[in-house]
Amino acid sequence: MFTGCSSNDGEPPADNSAPRQQNEARVANENDSRERELTPDQLKAAIGRVILSEGDIGHDTEVQNQDDSLDVPTNDVCGKQGRSDGDRLARNQDFFWKGARNPDLVVSNEAVAYKPGKGEAALEEIKKAVEDCDGWKHDEGQIKDIEVVDAPKGALEGSFAWRGTDDRKEADYSYIAVYQRNGDLLSAIYVWSTDKDQLDEVAEDLTVKAAQRLERALN
Repeated sequence: MFTGCSSNDGEPPADNSAPRQQNEARVANENDSRERELTPDQLKAAIGRVILSEGDIGHDTEVQNQDDSLDVPTNDVCGKQGRSDGDRLARNQDFFWKGARNPDLVVSNEAVAYKPGKGEAALEEIKKAVEDCDGWKHDEGQIKDIEVVDAPKGALEGSFAWRGTDDRKEADYSYIAVYQRNGDLLSAIYVWSTDKDQLDEVAEDLTVKAAQRLERALN
């Protein structure tokens, strides 16, 4: 018998509302679990599930150095330290590049855990810092030509990205930073490349991988 046809024997149609209500309740419970606040210890422990590994980065790069100090700023746009840096519970940042003296590709991934309820404000602070910054000099050159752009395809909803150029003594790089957040966990992808096509390819690849790790980190 086709679903929706009336019964020939006069019996009332079956009530299918119970399974539907149970399914809706299950989905609601899953959403509640995703949105619940994790404890500081849970957020700290999730850092290891957010940070990308050398195998994730690929593109013939190798890990060169790592840092997990809270003394190093996350929001260092325009060479300034953001207020939200004081709300961090833990961070891990790894740097990858090819072995050449002047590499044509450099990648960094930073994973940050913020105090419960502080992750959204941290991302908003980063957005404002970029919008208010025209560029800045650093020890090895100068960041300039800053513009806010759409995050690469595959980024989590609400993600934020910006482009610029990093003119250094040894090479001129195109640059992109992509920030993604899941609750109070943040993953930032930073990519430098002397080839803009390579920059876009690597940024999209790693954005998708970072999004997947963020989503799994809270499960």
